[in-house]
Amino acid sequence: MQRPGGFTLLEVLVAVAITAMLGVGASQLLRSVIDTKEATDITSEQLISLQRFNQVVSRDMEQFINRSVRDQYGDSQASLILDNGEYPIEFTRAGWRNSPVASNPRSTLQRVAYRLEALDSDACKPARERLLRWGMAEPEGDCLVRYFWRVLDRTSDSEPAAQVVLEQITLLEMEVLAEKQSATPQASGSTPPERDWFSSWPALQGGNGENDVPVAIRWRFELPRIGELERTWLLAHDGELQ
Repeated sequence: MQRPGGFTLLEVLVAVAITAMLGVGASQLLRSVIDTKEATDITSEQLISLQRFNQVVSRDMEQFINRSVRDQYGDSQASLILDNGEYPIEFTRAGWRNSPVASNPRSTLQRVAYRLEALDSDACKPARERLLRWGMAEPEGDCLVRYFWRVLDRTSDSEPAAQVVLEQITLLEMEVLAEKQSATPQASGSTPPERDWFSSWPALQGGNGENDVPVAIRWRFELPRIGELERTWLLAHDGELQ
């Protein structure tokens, strides 16, 4: 008598177990691919933001000009201020281009400042929107905001415009390299002038006819996923403190 064809219960259970293991493995592999893509996309967006930061800050620093201003109270403020006021750094730059068709051109000099702001602040709204598009619902750190005034010598109603430069930043430190400049010209072949780093500016001026003149500025900052970075820019200076 011929036995009926089919699978035994044990064979069915083995087949189900193998199928389940393959499904779990495929699901984990797919999840890993998705997570890797998301992390890669976020890192790519951060690199784009870092390039924007480098372009904006470099343009400002490389066009630093030694021009003091008056604040909203009428007090004179140095051309470069570091860790000595409302903003961690504030300075005057040149090269602010006018529109070619402007009938009443403004000054080509511009007063700018940089400051870290909390991500939930109004100034960081564009940063929050970009981070959400990246898929980051709970980002860490602050955002770096560039402020600029439309006039050099401000009045009580002069309000700065804000521009987000970096969406996420967890650390920012700045130092100025200053050179002691003598009132009398140095002879050829003499010892190079003394240089020191300062974490605040204007610094206390020395005696003996010497002044500290800023010649470079260094930024140290830390970004999530990327780590700690450092940039140094040379500062053009005419040797006269203003």
